[in-house]
Amino acid sequence: GGEATPWSRKNILVLYRRVEKGRWSAGVHDPGGGKMNTSSNEALLARLEAVERDLIQVQEDADSGWLALCGVLILGMQGGFMMLEAGTVRNKNVVTLIFKNLWDTCIAVLGFYLLGFGFAFGETQGCVIGASNFALSELWNGEKVGGVSGSTFFFFQAAFAGTAITIVSGSTCERMRLEAYCAISLFLSTIVYPVAVHWVWGHGFLSSQACPDARGVFHPIFTRSDRSNGVIDVAGSSVVHVVGGFCGLVGAIMLGPRIGRFAPLTGEVLPIPPHSYILVAFGSMAIWVGFFAFNCGSTIQITGKGALAGTILTNTAVSAAMSCVTCTATSLLLDKTSDRLLFEKEYEALRVQNSLVNAEAVGYRRAFKVSHAFNSLLGGLVAITGSCSVVSPWWAALIGLVAGWCYYLSSKLLLRLKIDDPLDAFPVHGVCGFWGSLAVGIFCTDEAVQHAGYPHVNEACKSGEQFAVQLVGVIVIATWTSVSSFLLYYAVQTFDKLRVPETMEIVGMDLVDHAAEAYRIEADHDEIGGSIFRMQKTLMGSEQPPGGGGSPPEQPNGGGEHRASPSGDQEITMSRSKAGRLDTLSSSMESIGALLAGASNNNNTSTHGGFSPGAAINSCAAGFEIDTEYRPHASAPPPGGPGAPPGGGGRAPPPRGGGAPPPPRSRQELC
Repeated sequence: GGEATPWSRKNILVLYRRVEKGRWSAGVHDPGGGKMNTSSNEALLARLEAVERDLIQVQEDADSGWLALCGVLILGMQGGFMMLEAGTVRNKNVVTLIFKNLWDTCIAVLGFYLLGFGFAFGETQGCVIGASNFALSELWNGEKVGGVSGSTFFFFQAAFAGTAITIVSGSTCERMRLEAYCAISLFLSTIVYPVAVHWVWGHGFLSSQACPDARGVFHPIFTRSDRSNGVIDVAGSSVVHVVGGFCGLVGAIMLGPRIGRFAPLTGEVLPIPPHSYILVAFGSMAIWVGFFAFNCGSTIQITGKGALAGTILTNTAVSAAMSCVTCTATSLLLDKTSDRLLFEKEYEALRVQNSLVNAEAVGYRRAFKVSHAFNSLLGGLVAITGSCSVVSPWWAALIGLVAGWCYYLSSKLLLRLKIDDPLDAFPVHGVCGFWGSLAVGIFCTDEAVQHAGYPHVNEACKSGEQFAVQLVGVIVIATWTSVSSFLLYYAVQTFDKLRVPETMEIVGMDLVDHAAEAYRIEADHDEIGGSIFRMQKTLMGSEQPPGGGGSPPEQPNGGGEHRASPSGDQEITMSRSKAGRLDTLSSSMESIGALLAGASNNNNTSTHGGFSPGAAINSCAAGFEIDTEYRPHASAPPPGGPGAPPGGGGRAPPPRGGGAPPPPRSRQELC
């Protein structure tokens, strides 16, 4: 009970010690003011021991329940990651992303159960790796770990392992083979992640409980005495997020960019926007809620640490909010967004006026970037995980501010380096996690470290030693992850099993790997993906477009915009980037037909009677979204008079990217 209750645990223990030392005598008043009417010290001692056992059991049950609840919420974060990734990718790969997130969670639990937990928390061998308790062989009959149920502790740590592995799917999505991803997930959950856990949270050389000797004395770096704390990572800035982020970066580099992410000739970054901002929003908010359990659960116990949990909640919320505001404002001030999308919506009004449409009519403006807002929110959460219990809210706000800039700059740097990270998983987890690890050494205080439960009393934060320890620790973990991940990616790539075939990537992994579609609608937002979905019925032999090999039918009205099919003498000028993507589609047309035919025959979904190039070209010409520099009104004469050549007598619009414009080609020729 509280202090208002006379028989609080403190008073009971005082009486217990008096009785045990033989200093109790009949007639002494109890803490509540009453008279102790007992004739036997032994009977009183037995009663007090029973009460103490009950109190200890209640405390252990409360701590185990707290850890179990946090573990369930962390496991629920997988649903948030699932929605975030599914909303970010194109709709032709949604089913694959959902399946991968489910699959890596299952692999993480099984791999961590069989081997990972033993490598992470088993008896240390050379302060490098654990070597006992595999398959929970020593956690039977209520065995305790850190004052809580051993099984509950395993469940909590397995949920952490699943989070680290899920990060990789964001960097490698839309182009990695499912088999390769399963191999990476198993390798991470059994070797890479558990070793990093042992180094920092077990008895490894970076831990505050490093290398215990026969007397149980710890030897953390640098001094190998109680004058040092070892690496402080409360909830996994380095152990979870740096591991997942750097493994994802290595995968993104070795896989290469997605088809259509960068222009083939100019290297221009081509936007591939999320297909559902609603899923992105719901997923991000679910992850934010899960992070409160992620950080607070790292206290392991709740009894006696309620105030510490409150500090963690406050720091987590403040850092995330500051990071989101900082990055969004920075993007608003520095980024310029093309008005082309807005201009497309106004095209009808300009076309009615028979105005000449050229590149100069498309301007630039500032816009609030939704993707930057949500990703920087997650970056702020990642950055505060390492220091959430050892800094004040003011420092948490500063950590979040720097995290917003770290995410923004690293995301731009990846694009300059032509590294395609579809979910910006490395900027969010790798870079912000790296910063969060260093922030511990910059902003921690020795009093806060001791209040958080670290075993040594020293002045490592004040002297600057803690920053040096954090720097060494995060570099070691990043290097270990990068090298080990590279070796595995390289081994898989040697057997040509890392990246899906080009035709499969264009069609989408949903149809080929899962024989399923996320949506039963024809999507138009992506040029190549939307066209392939509109070609499915023709390629599968279930529908023939009107006219066979003749003129294409009129394109349906999509997205509120009517695009009239060009007549025989009208031609359109393509930008270089779009022409390159169309050339890729054209060169892969027959392979796509064969691939879909094979998938159809294997799944017995329909009968394919052979691939018809003419039908495919007609379908492509009818449905392909073409980004043109000049679109005359279908019923209006060409600018410059009835006899003027197509394109008008006015000045031709300059091509984007510089250089001579590509020769005009009709839509049929392009397809």
